[in-house]
Amino acid sequence: MSNSIEKEIRAKLEKEQSKVIKTAVNRLKAATPVDTGKAQAGWRSEQYKIYNNVEYIDKLNRGSSKQAPTHFVERTLLSIKGIKPNGVIVK
Repeated sequence: MSNSIEKEIRAKLEKEQSKVIKTAVNRLKAATPVDTGKAQAGWRSEQYKIYNNVEYIDKLNRGSSKQAPTHFVERTLLSIKGIKPNGVIVK
């Protein structure tokens, strides 16, 4: 395979991965229970990883809010075509 075709394929794959990650972050924001908005605003992505550093996101994901079901993070991610969790989803 020529170098230019390989570069084109890689660029297309990276563009598609970026779209999937952007979709995932947006859906996670929409699924996150809102009181102050801090947890919802905490969703970020970097180098194909999605994270939320808000200290109580795990508690919310375990069902502490009546606004969202238990494990809303996993449910949201697994509902998106192209998402294949690798490693820890929430810690």
